[in-house]
Amino acid sequence: MKRQNVRTLSLILCMFTYLLVGAAVFDALESDFETSRKRLLNSKRMELKNKYGMSDEDYKELEWVVLQAEPHRSGHQWKFAGSFYFAITVITTIVSGIIVIQLSDYCNPGCWFTLIQAVRLL
Repeated sequence: MKRQNVRTLSLILCMFTYLLVGAAVFDALESDFETSRKRLLNSKRMELKNKYGMSDEDYKELEWVVLQAEPHRSGHQWKFAGSFYFAITVITTIVSGIIVIQLSDYCNPGCWFTLIQAVRLL
């Protein structure tokens, strides 16, 4: 193989490995939090239905209206596939553009990992 081909293949392999590791970390950091939030929301759903005496049909109609604004309709965002997609997005947007991170009062571990990963890429 030519030297240039070996270098290109090595860079591709390193980038792919970096993406896999990043996706695994995001999955580990965010998956449990998302699952606990889903459990909390399910318990709140039952609490609201019981508190206001809503029928299943009424609650489903209310839920349908609220879910129109839901940003993640494809299911769990922080499973491995979603985490891998996010790692690709971080690399492509941060390396080729301006870093804009808006930190709120609460920055979870995934937020800090994103910041560290982005700085390492630069």
